[in-house]
Amino acid sequence: MIHWDIEDRKQLITLLKDLPELGTERSRLQILESTGLKQLVPMIDLSGTSFVAVSEIVSYLSQYGRLTHDHEALGLFLNTLKGFVGIQQQEFLDGLLTKYDMMTPISAIPSIRQWQGGETTADVLEKIIGDNTLRPIAFLQQGLEVARSVAYIAVQSGHERWSGTGFLVTENLLLTNNHVLPNSDLLPSSIFRFNYEDDFQGRAQPAHEYYSKPNGVFHTNQKLDYTLVQLDGNPGRKWGCLPLFPRNIKRGGRVNIIQHPAGRPKEISFQNNFVQYVGGDVVQYITSTLNGSSGSPVFNDGWEVVALHHAGGHIPEPTTQQRYFRNEGILTEKIMFDLPPKIREMLNVEIN
Repeated sequence: MIHWDIEDRKQLITLLKDLPELGTERSRLQILESTGLKQLVPMIDLSGTSFVAVSEIVSYLSQYGRLTHDHEALGLFLNTLKGFVGIQQQEFLDGLLTKYDMMTPISAIPSIRQWQGGETTADVLEKIIGDNTLRPIAFLQQGLEVARSVAYIAVQSGHERWSGTGFLVTENLLLTNNHVLPNSDLLPSSIFRFNYEDDFQGRAQPAHEYYSKPNGVFHTNQKLDYTLVQLDGNPGRKWGCLPLFPRNIKRGGRVNIIQHPAGRPKEISFQNNFVQYVGGDVVQYITSTLNGSSGSPVFNDGWEVVALHHAGGHIPEPTTQQRYFRNEGILTEKIMFDLPPKIREMLNVEIN
């Protein structure tokens, strides 16, 4: 249960009541379901004006308390809504999440209001309807296998906290975004959590936490938005790894993303996720992600890593400068070419 400071609650209601995404009963239902709170929806009155409905949601979730040891129900809701507000509003929500210990805030990324691969929804729908989605059943088994290497990252800097996603590329080297881990000073207070996921009945699985190796490898590039960090204890011996190789990815192909959206237990977005553009250093695609998905592996349909997910929104194509609503990942081959020779040797990477 959250014991509110009156002014904090008032400011929160004022912010949320003006969000278009909470403007109708149907949209409020969709937001709650996407947040992972579907089981609580029958107990919340979502009707009425935005002010009334938002007040009801905040009150109920505040009183409900924790869903798990790390997650307040309201914390999951506010973490998800960070994807629909500006930077200043994200900072305000982060402050509430930290002040009331609701959960670790997800790393801030640009606001994402719509996912659409073309200029109209018809551009996407026609393709989805007409494509063959049949796959061997072993496709699911392989997806579960590669998912083991994906980790939740919790970072703390003073009174600030945020989360993201990363994945092992060797037994002890993990790849994530620069904006999740921008400098090595953050490593002593960063946690890398594997097997942070639920089973089919929604029961939490036993998670295993690791830390960075003292004086270990740390290499980052802000322009390509990647960070490579060495972990202590060789977690890849237990969880496996996803080696980096140049992979061919073309417009019209499919990508699958395993992630920790909004700081939640591990989830996957797959199949109806089409590549819309490949050029410059990036691949752009339509798929479902949220803040907190930063640093996730982007797979092709053979479960090979083709990119490092890092952003989304109304973004430009590097070579045409035309803007579309899409997600974006840094191509693995661009990261590989940027690595210093000593790190390439550790990854057993050969550049031709």
